[in-house]
Amino acid sequence: MKNDKIKRFEGEWVEKAIGSLASGIRGVTYNPFMLKSHLGPTDVILLRANNIHENNIIFDEIRIIPRDIVQNDQILVNGDILVCMSNGSKDLVGKNARYDINNRNCTVGSFCSIFRVSENFCKSFVFYLFQSNTFKKAIDNILAGTSINNLQIKTIENIIVGIPSLKTEQTAIATVLSDTDHLINSLEKLISKKQAIKKGAMQELLTGKKRLPGFSGEWVEMKLVDIALNIKTGECNNEDKEENGKYPFFVRSQQIERINHYSHDCEAIIIPGEGKIGQIFHYINGKFNYHQRVYKISDFNNVDGKFVFFYMSMFFGEYALMNSVKATVDSLRLPTFQNFDIYIPKNKLEQTAIATVLSDMDTEIEKLTTKLNKLKDIKQGMMSELLTGRIRLPKPEQIQSFKPSISHNETIENMVLLAGVINAFYHPKYALGRKKVQKLLYLLFRHLGKNLAHFKEKTFGPYDNFFRYNIEQNAEKSKYIISKSDKKSTMFEKGEKIQQALYYINKWGYHDSFGWLYDSFKFKNVDDLEVLATVDWAMTKLRDKDIDISVSTVKDYIENSREWKDKLKRDIFSDQSIKKAIEWSEELFG
Repeated sequence: MKNDKIKRFEGEWVEKAIGSLASGIRGVTYNPFMLKSHLGPTDVILLRANNIHENNIIFDEIRIIPRDIVQNDQILVNGDILVCMSNGSKDLVGKNARYDINNRNCTVGSFCSIFRVSENFCKSFVFYLFQSNTFKKAIDNILAGTSINNLQIKTIENIIVGIPSLKTEQTAIATVLSDTDHLINSLEKLISKKQAIKKGAMQELLTGKKRLPGFSGEWVEMKLVDIALNIKTGECNNEDKEENGKYPFFVRSQQIERINHYSHDCEAIIIPGEGKIGQIFHYINGKFNYHQRVYKISDFNNVDGKFVFFYMSMFFGEYALMNSVKATVDSLRLPTFQNFDIYIPKNKLEQTAIATVLSDMDTEIEKLTTKLNKLKDIKQGMMSELLTGRIRLPKPEQIQSFKPSISHNETIENMVLLAGVINAFYHPKYALGRKKVQKLLYLLFRHLGKNLAHFKEKTFGPYDNFFRYNIEQNAEKSKYIISKSDKKSTMFEKGEKIQQALYYINKWGYHDSFGWLYDSFKFKNVDDLEVLATVDWAMTKLRDKDIDISVSTVKDYIENSREWKDKLKRDIFSDQSIKKAIEWSEELFG
């Protein structure tokens, strides 16, 4: 369907005061002596400004008050918008979150207000107006030029915003933004999960509780001064930084500034000597400069600097707090660094192997964080366009209905997974053939822990004839995909109803898995994937027979396969390639 044929919402946009959309209700004023230590069946949870965090409500450090001091309209209901009205910092005044929690008796304290949306308007849309740049700029203008960080309900109610006159358009806009929020939340949860996994790995690998394959040597305890021969502070001040400087400039914060001259070109660990003691750690290998109250740890003596970095980022914080100089600002002195004990493998190769594992985890988290930040930027752009009416959405009858009208069975799921692979890897400039799709499906199934019974040891295998002769045709009939065949090969493209398959992917919780698939294999060619899939398949079969994994045992397995033995005659199945594939498989699947 061409864009110029899409019928979009044409209803009028009107300007309204927030007070005509949502009425303000003051928070509860209470005496601290009224607070209770335990939540009884009729008591009320009191939420305060610190419970509104990054547009969400968190239930940390809550207070409990008796029900009889709370008016009926002060009890929160789903869709209420909580707004911070007063705080010590202007940055916090006006921050808000939507209450959408069932089965809890909650209210807000006197430093917050409740804005209850009229049933005449879409509650989610009105919440996004509170999140919009229009609202934030209005708050900034109200607070500008005053030292009083305080808002009144009437002031907020008088803020003018634009809104579609049609509630159906309000709902359509809110749905689009809500779907984006769902993706953001899913990605945030995945990052938190990866960070927790990394923390667990650090606790095991940096203490010797878990050893990497092939290592069994002694660990020793050493002083930092014996393995880092140069520990000293810098010579620059904050005033030396340049906005677009050529080199990194490490100051007393997590933020890395820039500067136009460098003092060192080496591998180093950078730790502030005051401020957030034991919380900030930087690693660099190259040209840089650093602040006079920041310590540089360098000139590593027969140890892996990256291992030392990970060890210190894990264990130095608690030690530093216990050994800091207590003054106006807690600070660290040189002996605190010199006397820090490090438990370290004697074999430098093991140090490097551990550092590599943890670095790879960092790289994965950084990629996900970059993706998250891009998604947040996209959402902000969408809000700027959709909440001002500059872009109008298609009318409901023009929007493809993505809601499942069929049961979630194995065939439907496989059709969706196939469509998801084609959606992720199709590019109009580069042909996407069946051979590559089959390998990607195999690797996706491995990641998801699905049954591999349909995959067989065919010539270019692992290969699934069930997908070839059943799933492909059904996915094409459903218009999820398009296939184009000639005498030599079959190529795939996205079908006109690919979005319906993507809806299922999100609904069934597969979005993150496709992100993993794309990030892992976006730059890999068909040969890379064939070697990996073949070797991984052989490894799973060898493990089933309790046979150790090695280049030799994998080659023996392939040699004894009637369909696969000729693979070993191909250059891509060299001993080195098989060795790399074994390592790659272990990295991906354990």
